[in-house]
Amino acid sequence: MEAYFAVDRLRELAQDHSVPGAQMTIRRAGETLSVTTGVRRAGSTTPVTADTAFALGSVTKVFTATVIAQLVAEGDLEWDEPVADYLAEFDGAVDGRMSAVTLRHLLSHTAGLVADHELDDAGASSLARYTASVTTTRTLHAPGHCFSYSNTGYNVLGRVIEATADMKWQAVMENSLLRPLGIDPVFPGGGTAAGLRAVADGHAVRPGRERAAHPVGLHLPAGWAPAGGLAGSADDLVALATLHLGTRPGADTLLPAAERAEMSAAAPAADAFGMADGWGLGLAHYASPVGPWLGHDGTADGASAHLRFHPATGTAVALTANATTGTRLWADLVDALREHGVPVGDHRPAASTAPAVTTGLDRFAGDYRNGDTRFAVRAHREGTALRLTDATGLTADLTLHGDLAFTARRTDTDTAPYTGRFVTDPATGDVTLMQLGGRSARRTTAA
Repeated sequence: MEAYFAVDRLRELAQDHSVPGAQMTIRRAGETLSVTTGVRRAGSTTPVTADTAFALGSVTKVFTATVIAQLVAEGDLEWDEPVADYLAEFDGAVDGRMSAVTLRHLLSHTAGLVADHELDDAGASSLARYTASVTTTRTLHAPGHCFSYSNTGYNVLGRVIEATADMKWQAVMENSLLRPLGIDPVFPGGGTAAGLRAVADGHAVRPGRERAAHPVGLHLPAGWAPAGGLAGSADDLVALATLHLGTRPGADTLLPAAERAEMSAAAPAADAFGMADGWGLGLAHYASPVGPWLGHDGTADGASAHLRFHPATGTAVALTANATTGTRLWADLVDALREHGVPVGDHRPAASTAPAVTTGLDRFAGDYRNGDTRFAVRAHREGTALRLTDATGLTADLTLHGDLAFTARRTDTDTAPYTGRFVTDPATGDVTLMQLGGRSARRTTAA
């Protein structure tokens, strides 16, 4: 891709989506192109540079998973050993199924842990305390049964790292992975290296006021550092990608090929419906005309980050943006890159093509729960449709299809519909889960 096109297109897309500042890095055919645009904070004149750190959100999970893989390579951990073998906090879990949870389950989001567990004490940050609190919750499904995206699981993995290395997660991350990759660590939520690099402020762009980007603070729940507590640049993300591609000098020492292959292989039960085309051990799979790309997406308060790399060609692409509209910028950037010969993999959920179902809908009505998030599904329009509500005021009409996927359209706004599906018990055919946005909610009662 021509450098002048990349600079101009990134600037145009940032303006189109009211993103104050962004970075894009492309590694292709042994060459690296790194471009930036805009400012760190709306209303200021301080430019974004290649070294500016952006909140990475859930892309942090790839770093956490990579450290786990390093510990496996060193013989300190095993993919398929129960987590309870490494963590004393798992003794006496209220749900006996937690004793069967393995590192593989946690890394592939198939452990059945709730999505977004938080400590009651907002000032606490101990991963030991966090993990002990997790063991008072109940699983959504049997470990290894299906995919349900879980920040909780990655925070528990952070505790595994601490218990194994006898150091704080931040210290292990810095010494074992970030410094060897040439990355100056930034932990926005606090840590050993917080504040050593300039960090871009996050911004909210309000619907209907597309030109107004307002700075917002970053909130990271207590104990969530391993799931979303890193900041970095697009260059940093591509540095991590070259490690997983094996093209970085010393890659086999830092992360051996066997562990790289294990992380990149799709987990059989990790059908990441609505989020990606599959999931490995810390890496999502994204389809493209030239085969799967690997990577991850992340959002934080007022920021987004996106990483993709293609094992077959060694190509890597990363974007960071400091606004809530960064995810829309990414979608447009993917289209622009494809037009210029970089067929980046991305997941765009499509509505089901199976026939609509208008009878027997009482089978799906009931209450569904994932941690503190609760949904109610009820028959609607004299039993010919379903309606979804939650405690936040969400109301959406569901169109159910024969493959148990549904389209949900909000009744209070004119936003685009989103997709979900119901999951049944293979043995009984009973509806047991509802999946939305990659997260599963366990059916607790029938209506």
